[in-house]
Amino acid sequence: MLVLGLASAASGAASARAVSAPLTKVVPVARSAEYSRYARAASACPGLDPMILVAIHDVETVRDPRGSMSPAGAIGPMQFLPSTWAAYATDADHDGVADALDLTDALAGATRLLCVNGVSATATHESAIWNYNHSWAYVRAVLDRVAALHRAADG
Repeated sequence: MLVLGLASAASGAASARAVSAPLTKVVPVARSAEYSRYARAASACPGLDPMILVAIHDVETVRDPRGSMSPAGAIGPMQFLPSTWAAYATDADHDGVADALDLTDALAGATRLLCVNGVSATATHESAIWNYNHSWAYVRAVLDRVAALHRAADG
């Protein structure tokens, strides 16, 4: 499993870790009911391509809806470190709890982190993903996955 290092709320620092081998199987989502979750979360950040959220979820946990704890202590389907979750926690399902283990909440938290870091602007698009995990190999893996997901949707 990939471990995700996210910016800490206090220091802005993150730990970079190796990115696992590229995912080979592309499970299309663009025409599925599953896609609406990503689109709904992305809509909170105008200009955020929902496929970025799908790709991060793919790279982090192969779209596991709950995720598990990584060796570094990252949790949930989007692999938040507890300190990062504290900064970006979102109760998107309005159940009174911002839960990093809940996919709806985790997608909303990921959207907030990406949006705050400028994912919608061309000049800061890649650096926003880098702020999700301080690794340029990770950024490349996510962007390659986004491209593959778009090809699958167009095919």
